[in-house]
Amino acid sequence: MRLTYITTGSFPTSKASSIQVMQMCAAFAEAGAMVKLVARPLESSNNVFDYYGVSRNFLFETPHWLNVPRAADVFQMRAAWRERGDWICYARGRDLVAPFVALLRGARACVEAHGRPLTAREKLMLTWIARHPRGRLIVISPPLQEIYRREFNLESFVASDGVDLKRFEPRLSKEEAREKLGVGQIGKLPTIAYVGGLYEGRGLEILFKAVAALPAQLLIVGGRDADEVAAWREKAKALGAGNVRFVGYQSPARVPLYLFAADILAMPYSARTLTPSGEETTQSPARVPLYLFAADILAMPYSARTLTPSGEETTQWMSPLKLYEYLAAGRSIVASDLPALRYVLTHGENALLAAPDDEGALRDSFDQLLKDESLRERLAANARATAERSTWLTRAKKILECAN
Repeated sequence: MRLTYITTGSFPTSKASSIQVMQMCAAFAEAGAMVKLVARPLESSNNVFDYYGVSRNFLFETPHWLNVPRAADVFQMRAAWRERGDWICYARGRDLVAPFVALLRGARACVEAHGRPLTAREKLMLTWIARHPRGRLIVISPPLQEIYRREFNLESFVASDGVDLKRFEPRLSKEEAREKLGVGQIGKLPTIAYVGGLYEGRGLEILFKAVAALPAQLLIVGGRDADEVAAWREKAKALGAGNVRFVGYQSPARVPLYLFAADILAMPYSARTLTPSGEETTQSPARVPLYLFAADILAMPYSARTLTPSGEETTQWMSPLKLYEYLAAGRSIVASDLPALRYVLTHGENALLAAPDDEGALRDSFDQLLKDESLRERLAANARATAERSTWLTRAKKILECAN
């Protein structure tokens, strides 16, 4: 079976989407497919396989990017047109031209959706691909599957994200990981770690407030550049959190070391959405349209919170990569109590779930774990067991079976 993954993304990059693409290519190859990844020219000279910590079991091609109108469409069209014989075209997000062309040329095609189509063009192409006899629509969570069924009358196949357990082997103790990183990187205090993007909607302000008075340090691993890290460092200080340590962006291959070095892993996603005035509210996404219909004018001030860098609200259906990496690290987890996370996390079993955007609830969860070592160990063991059922390889096998 030949599978060509065509993406308009470039590598290596700090985007979580690039991590997912590389991990899935390696997993498809491990599952028995002959895999080729076709992507934009490299952003840097770093070896992509080492950078992402994945096996060198698939081909990686970066054809020339033409600076022409609709360059992304042209790139996908050329990549799909070059393939011959029986093959599967795989794409994700809004890269819909490649699977469209592949189906026209008699191949099979899978599109992995991480949200709703945002334009009429996307909706039309996605609908045609999903309803084609050789086309498949893959979604990342049951809530997103229901959205496509209810809003677009499209059937889809659920494949939540996963983790490569080999990246977390050998499993290191907290002391071993800290020794590898060095005391200067971590320090000696009990450590709560957050790994991920530094932007609105990730609950970072609430996290800073929650840890400010705790006898522990908060380790922040992430940030696109030094300016972004510096801005968030100032926010932490302004909120009275002097116990926050920023180490900046780390390559995916190094992230497991930081997770192993922590006592507790934090995932404080925000559930806030917007009222017509642009103010934050904890209304459920399902109720927001009522506020919008009631308004005469809709405003979106720059200070309004969003849940992704592009501004897309994903609380209902997200399947965060770091969730599965947290689980694989075998550490206790504190996360926001959101429906999308409850498909994987169970309060008191493999994590503690705190009310989103609730500083007190988050602080109490951290405090409980810092004081109760046996609870930390039990949650950590159950978290690792959950990860072992949620690998990229398992996901790849399910998708290949669906594609056939």
